[in-house]
Parts: sequence; structure tokens; C-alpha cells
Amino acid sequence: MDFLWAPRWNELNWSSTLAAAGQIFFTLSLGMGIIQNYASYLKKDDDIVTSAVATAALNEFAEVILAGTIVIPIAFTFLGPEGLKSGVGLSFIALPNVFRTMVGGNAIGTLWFLLLFFAGITSSIAMFNYLVAFLEEQFGVERKKGSTVIFALYIAAGLPIALEPIATKTSELFYLTELDNWVGSYLLVVLGLIEIISAVWLFKEKGLEEINNGSYWKVPKWFYSIVMKLITPAFIIVLLVFSTIDYAKNGYLKVVPDFAKNYPNLIPWVFAARSVMVLVFLLSFILIYRALNNMQKNEAGGKQ
Repeated sequence: MDFLWAPRWNELNWSSTLAAAGQIFFTLSLGMGIIQNYASYLKKDDDIVTSAVATAALNEFAEVILAGTIVIPIAFTFLGPEGLKSGVGLSFIALPNVFRTMVGGNAIGTLWFLLLFFAGITSSIAMFNYLVAFLEEQFGVERKKGSTVIFALYIAAGLPIALEPIATKTSELFYLTELDNWVGSYLLVVLGLIEIISAVWLFKEKGLEEINNGSYWKVPKWFYSIVMKLITPAFIIVLLVFSTIDYAKNGYLKVVPDFAKNYPNLIPWVFAARSVMVLVFLLSFILIYRALNNMQKNEAGGKQ
């Protein structure tokens, strides 16, 4: 518990801050379109402020208090501080070793991965739905066909995570590591910055009106103007600037990142992850560009 909660200021850096921000953004569904998906189902007078406070409070209670006082101390006891530094391998490599040596570990491990499955599948459904809804509403794709297409793309993008350890006969997860470094951390924060700028700077006072409409608790104007409009974007920008510098120092921006240079047989998996990210970006850009063009044509036709 002392290892977990005692601050070690010398280990605090921008990379760890970005990782923490990425985790918070991911777990609160920020920077990935899920909040927009949920928001599209809200009624005009639904209480946004109470929902936001309850979601953030309960989520962080579960993660910090429950997981932080149960799962992490168990992993530390069996694996030491190095076990906690295994990153994306903590759930799939480190903890299985814990369960293997515990009394009743098979049963506890089964329950752990069952809970992990439900956590993953519920997040996946949320990320799945807005893509299907996008195809349906913007391009008239039948929901069943859209679901099949998105599901196939998910399988194609995610299957290498399972195939890599089988093909390479190692426990390294370079495909997942590269995706997590960018999609799971850096780009989430970038998109979060775009979201806060859009919601506060582009909508201006209308944004505050929409937040407070139907809410029991009202967001004060000073909080909206100072915290949401200035402090939050400024902090994210500073975080991204120094995190980018740290990424460069750690070799993440190199053609072959530093973490992979000693594993030549695993480098293709890093390139595969980058290829998937580029393809997803290009496909998304094309679809959104076409959708916006269609909307403009429809609006122009309506005016005529």
C-alpha cells in the first residue's frame, strides 16, 4: 500500500501524465465518439450535470478505490514493482501468473477474465453502435448490413492482437503496445482537446445553456469561462506538447521505435499496427467528408 500511495516525484514525467490522462479519457469514454453517441439519445431536458458528476465519481471510485486497494496490491505481492510496470500485459501476462500460484486461482482467474470480458464488450458495443448509426443515418446503409461491415472491420483490426503471440511464440504484444501508445493514449487526448474546444469555444454561451438546461445542479458561468474555456484546453495543450517531446526522446517517433529495435522478428507487427491506424484514419476522413458534402447538398436543395 505504501508503494501504491506514497508519491515518488522523481518518477513523475510527461509520459506517465499522458498515460494517466489517456486512461481517464478512455474510461470516461472521452475522445472516441462514445459520449456523442450517448448524447444523441438524450432528451432536451435530461440532467447532464448530475449524470456527468455521477459517472465520473462512481467510475473513479471503482478504479482507484476498489481496484487500487485490491487488484494492484495482489499483483505487487506476487510480482513486485516490476509486475506493475508490465503495461498492457498486466491483465494478460502478469495477473495470470498471480492466479496460477494462488489457492483457488483457477476460479478467481475465471471470474477476473469474465469481468474483464464484460468490461470490454460493453465498451465495444458503445464504440460499435455509433459507427453503425453513422452508416445508417448518413448513407442509408441497412442496420444489419452496417453491423456486419463494422464487425468485420473490428475483427480485422483486432485479430492480430491474438495472432501475434501465436505466430512469434513470445509473450510480447508489440501490435497492441503500438496501438495503445497512440490510440489508447496520445490520440485520445488530441481528440479530447478538439471536443472541449468545439463544445466551449465554438458553441460559446449556447454550450453553457445546453449543459444547464434541465440540470438540477447548474454549472456557474465563471467555471465555464475560466475552467472549461481556459484552464482545461491550456492544460491539454501543454500536456500534448511535452508528451510529444517525451515520445521523441523515448523513440516512439522513429521508423523502428526503440522498444522494438532489439526484436527484429516483431518489428512487422509494429508496422501492421501503424498501417491499421493510417487506414482507419483515411477511411474515417473519406466517410465524414462525403457525409458533410451530402448534408450541404441536402440543405442547399431544401433552401431551393
